[in-house]
Amino acid sequence: MFPNKWSIIGGGKKMIKYQKLPQDINQLLPAAESYLQSHHNVLFAYLFGSLAKGNPTPLSDVDIAVFLRPGVKSAENKLELLGRLIDILKTDEIDLVVLNTANLPLVMNILKNKKILVDNNPFVRHNFESLAMRKYFDFSIKEAAILRRRYLHA
Repeated sequence: MFPNKWSIIGGGKKMIKYQKLPQDINQLLPAAESYLQSHHNVLFAYLFGSLAKGNPTPLSDVDIAVFLRPGVKSAENKLELLGRLIDILKTDEIDLVVLNTANLPLVMNILKNKKILVDNNPFVRHNFESLAMRKYFDFSIKEAAILRRRYLHA
């Protein structure tokens, strides 16, 4: 579907990206935001990564995370959303994360650097963020104890 846009150099240690984001990517984001706002299965969405921080590089992509209505098929919706976002943003350099199925460290990374694009259900968003943070802090305490035991007795 898309041309090979990466070249691996030196045994896979460096990659060169052949496609850059459109120069007007920041002007295209409101259209993507409107699309996600109107999608019946998107409860909330975030922009994260270098675009959200305001410091994109030549290797940047568009990082978007969505939380879908519970019970919908996330794989089918992800493909539908991704296809439309590619058209709207005029690039296939999009990393779309479905928060419903994302792992906890990724979710926390997204929450630390997010910009809210869509908030169709603030209660669900607040609940998701609160639960993710509580789980992560519980996990990090247990992880620290495990690492302490492992490296003190190794």
